[in-house]
Amino acid sequence: MRTVLATWREPGQTAMSATTAAGQRGLGLLDTLIEGLAACEEDPSLILVGRGSIPNADGEIELDASLMDGSDLSAGAVCAVRNICPVIRLANLVRVKTPHLMLAGDQAVRFALENGFEKRSLMTEEIVRKYDAWRDHRETEFTHIEHAVPHHGDTVTMLGCESGRVAAASSTSGWPWKRPGRVGDSPIIGAGIYADNEAGCAGATGAGEELWRGVASFRAVEAMRRGLSPQDACDFVINEMLRRQPGAAKYPCVVFAMNTEGEYGAAVTRDPFELWVWKDGEIDMKVFAPKLNP
Repeated sequence: MRTVLATWREPGQTAMSATTAAGQRGLGLLDTLIEGLAACEEDPSLILVGRGSIPNADGEIELDASLMDGSDLSAGAVCAVRNICPVIRLANLVRVKTPHLMLAGDQAVRFALENGFEKRSLMTEEIVRKYDAWRDHRETEFTHIEHAVPHHGDTVTMLGCESGRVAAASSTSGWPWKRPGRVGDSPIIGAGIYADNEAGCAGATGAGEELWRGVASFRAVEAMRRGLSPQDACDFVINEMLRRQPGAAKYPCVVFAMNTEGEYGAAVTRDPFELWVWKDGEIDMKVFAPKLNP
């Protein structure tokens, strides 16, 4: 039995369509996650992932991605990558072709070109217009995020489970109008994603600095290792973040997790969170609301 999870309404729907097609072609668990994220990166309507993303403060799109295989703890990640897409495929090449976990910036681009990628502009006309409008009315970090994006829901994180094996993957362009070189939780193994066949897998999305500070995904997996259910593990992580990190209450921070039986859960600091669930070909969307911190 295969179960796949994907974050947020619009990008998650795109990811699930590609995941379904990949499953019908007989692709393995991690490969289906790669296909789901690659489809999101190529969709310019999703403005916080891949082509057509909102750029940094200099008007350049910088992309981050990561993935992890719970069977052997192999992982790959890239960050601050410009003019290359889809970066989830590049992250997988880091995993399978190098002894490293992450390549960054220009050297990640160099590695991409060495492996058959071609540079291309990722800016669309719509995004150029948005950038020009923002540049004329610069505001504080999260204020201009809220003006540019209807929600924080275009970063895509995916989890997969099949026959006791788990995997995790994530792709994002990060904060709109961010300081060039800024990297959040998504490409960080243990923060944005984590997967271990001996315990389960977890992912995060939202305010990356807070999720990274809380090592959210690793903490959720370790909670499941101690015997907590996926839902209880997510609640534990979010409650600990709210207790120790006051900034986590200001913006949506999501942790979601799945154990090796395909059971899953999610928790969020504020605002409803939409999670797509693909289970043996059937697709459904669940909504998780914030809970009061006990």
